[in-house]
This record gives sequence, structure tokens and C-alpha cells, in this order.
Amino acid sequence: MKSITVSFACEQDKIDFVNRCERDFEERLTTAIKKVIDSNKNIVLLSGPTCSGKTTTAKKLIDDFESIGKKVTIISIDDFFKERNEGRIVDKNKKIDYDSVDVLDVDLLKKCIKDAKAGNVIRVPIFDFISQKRIGVNVHEIEENEILMFEGIQAVYPDVYTLFDKEYEGVFINVCEDVCVNGIFFSKHEIRLIRRIVRDRKFRGASPDFTFFLWETVRENEDKSIFPNKDICQVQIDSFMGYELFLMKNYIQEALSEIPNNSPYYSNAKILMKKFDDFDEISYDYIPDESLYTEFLGKNRRKD
Repeated sequence: MKSITVSFACEQDKIDFVNRCERDFEERLTTAIKKVIDSNKNIVLLSGPTCSGKTTTAKKLIDDFESIGKKVTIISIDDFFKERNEGRIVDKNKKIDYDSVDVLDVDLLKKCIKDAKAGNVIRVPIFDFISQKRIGVNVHEIEENEILMFEGIQAVYPDVYTLFDKEYEGVFINVCEDVCVNGIFFSKHEIRLIRRIVRDRKFRGASPDFTFFLWETVRENEDKSIFPNKDICQVQIDSFMGYELFLMKNYIQEALSEIPNNSPYYSNAKILMKKFDDFDEISYDYIPDESLYTEFLGKNRRKD
């Protein structure tokens, strides 16, 4: 378990703490990505559980590959979701298991991978999360020495990674440890739940109540299909940011306050809210523009 004890005498202390955490994460990311580049593979699988930091890692991979003259194209495995009416698996509690392999059109993904490995033109669907339908197709002609990055939690599912016949370099990002911050315990899964509640409320129109509703199924799938297979990825990265719980205080407490007292998740929400009571808030204005946290809070719109 990771332990962090920190106090802030002034706002500059918070800024300095944020900058130290950002430098530490940048070093972890740079070290990991060097291993990917040194592998000389033209296919990269980027995976990790929900809200682990895949988007930031993908951008860093692109920047570092481009710095050595390589082009990178990201293919989101989420774009291979089946449409709403294509017979998704629903469990006994009427939850759609959005993270299950059953929501993927594996045959369509297989064809894309086959065409990619052959150097042919590939056709990648464009999936709209709001309508739960495909709204178009990206047609892409592969260039010589181009890197194709298949990104998504499903990249480590056996039904998916075996399609690549071991011709890939795998990268797995996650919050790797439980943490104790100023004496308050947060599990590694709880940290990602906090990220997801805030992100889905802001970007996907999902209520915190609904995110709690889905979370049990999400966690079951992670323990079944993601974590047992993470070692197929040769490169692994810890995405925890030491400042993040101070940053998230107001966002998560505001979100959780929306859960009605007749909700089955009300008591869990109150317990989680209470953990933040004695935390000093760190302003989002102190977070760099290219921080991991833009994934969960969006680009910072500072006033001039």
C-alpha cells in the first residue's frame, strides 16, 4: 500500500506538490514508452481497466513515436461495439455488461486486424455512445512502418489479443496500489470509481447513481477478464497521481450529493463523501494542460 502524508501552508505548496507528482508520472510514462519503442513492433495493444489513464498514455506514445519519425494511428476497440439492437448480453439484474467481450463485434474486429497485418486498407467503424449506434466508417490506408495502436480495456481479453498471434507489444495502465492519504484509506478500485463517477457525469450524461449501478458488473468483469490477463502486456504503468484526491474533493462531493436518500447506493455515497471532509482542495487551475486529469475533468478553461 502506498502512503502519502502532506499538508499545505499556502497555495504555492499545492502548486509545488502538483508539479512533483506530474514529474514523477512523466518519468514513469517515459521509461515505459521507451521499452515499447525499443521493441520495434508495428502493433501496440494499449489496455487497462476503466478510468486508468489510457487516453493520456496513448497521446504520449504518439508524441514519442512521432519524435523518431513514426506515424501512429489509434484504433479504439470501443468503436467495435455492437449496436443497441444487436442482442447484447444482459445479466439477471437487467444490467448491460458494457465491458464484456459480448458487446464487441469480434468478427468485424478480426477482419480489421487481418487487413492491418496484411497492409491492406482497413475500415474502422465509428460508434456513437449516446445513440448506441455506428454512425460511420473511417477508411484508412496503412503506410509503410506505421504503428497501429489498438486501445481499449478489451485488448487483454483472450478473444481479442489472440487475434494478433503474438505480433504486438502490450501496454497496461492501472492504479496499481491501495493508498492511504493523510490517514484516510482508499482502495485502488475506489480511486478509479471516483474518476469514473466524475467523468461519466461530465461527459456521458450518466448520473452518479447509474455509475454505482454499473460498477458492480464492471468490477466483476475486471476480475474475470482483465486482471488475470494483464501480464500479456510486457509494459505496465501506475497512473495514480499523488494530488488527485485533493483535486477531486469538490467534484466528487458535488456528484455524490445528487444521489437520493432512497437509492440503494446512498449509504455508500455518504461514506465516500465523508472521506474527503478534511482534505484541502487543490484547484484545477494548478493542473498542467496535458495532465492525465484532462481525461476525467476536460481541458482547463482558465480565465485570461
